[in-house]
Amino acid sequence: MSNKDLARRTKAEITFAGVNITKDIQPYLLSLTYTDNEDGEADDLQLTLQDRDGLWLENWLQEAVETAAAGQLKIGVVLLAENWQSNGQDKMLDCGTFELDSVTAQSTPSTLTIKATALPFSAKIRQTLQTKAWENYTLSGIAKELAAANGLACIYDASGNPFYSRVEQLQDSDIAFLQKLCYNAGVNLKAAGTMLVLFDQAAYEQKPSVFIIKRGGGGYIKYKLNAGSAGTQYASCRVSYVEPTSGKCIEGVAQAEDNTGSSQRLEIAAKVASAAEAKALAEKYLRSYNKFAKTASFSLPGNVDLVAGLTVELTEFGGWSGKYIISRATHSLSGSGYSTQIDLRKVYG
Repeated sequence: MSNKDLARRTKAEITFAGVNITKDIQPYLLSLTYTDNEDGEADDLQLTLQDRDGLWLENWLQEAVETAAAGQLKIGVVLLAENWQSNGQDKMLDCGTFELDSVTAQSTPSTLTIKATALPFSAKIRQTLQTKAWENYTLSGIAKELAAANGLACIYDASGNPFYSRVEQLQDSDIAFLQKLCYNAGVNLKAAGTMLVLFDQAAYEQKPSVFIIKRGGGGYIKYKLNAGSAGTQYASCRVSYVEPTSGKCIEGVAQAEDNTGSSQRLEIAAKVASAAEAKALAEKYLRSYNKFAKTASFSLPGNVDLVAGLTVELTEFGGWSGKYIISRATHSLSGSGYSTQIDLRKVYG
């Protein structure tokens, strides 16, 4: 609870290896940028520090790099918006925990840039190539076992849960293998902190909007709208599979609900057990290709409520009006204040 008579402000609480260093780092912090991705990319963090006296370069950098090499440097960030509605109430955005990815020092001006990611490129789950045959597993079972083997938790929040009598991981990293399985199953995968989240994007799109953006309403700084065409407007999708023993073809077709005149059909060959399974998979593939037909981006005053995976409503934007899901939210804190940029794509269907 903040004093409601004071001006609202946003500050960052920062921990290194579990130790709160907010007061120590504050005199040097020029900017902080947190990027929250809905699907496919790991969240990341960037801190830029002024280092005119070389204190960070000389006293901190080597120790940090050695700690990071041992996989022990965890960076945690929480954004705290104080008295945000001028009522004394505070709001918080827990950005999560990140691992140091790189440090860059440069002169004129002397700055240090620290980059960290929720799933570092050096992590075992990304770098170690594995060969294994998975027999009689569900997708959720594989995901949870891979997560546990890499010291991660796992949340499975998808309606479908494909079963594999046998699937092979051939000289593939765990995360690359899991991403392929998720893509083929029409399930989305996100790495967030110490957790893997597998979810059904369609279900997230059905949740109520958390924010309304009205054209000319003054709630944004600037915007950009885009309508795609190539590769984003298929009229239908057909999934087919020919059984090797009988030669029988199993297929299923899905039609786009809001076809804008396109006659293109997306053809996918995938192993399925029934026509119903083929159609369900066709619907997911059609969604994955057509969902980027309309996109938008907005620069806004800082808002800790806007995170990837939530939906917003655009009004009075003509053909772009409607419900959108946040595919990426970038929260930036600097001497100029706190701002948020959201990348959107229109809810499919």
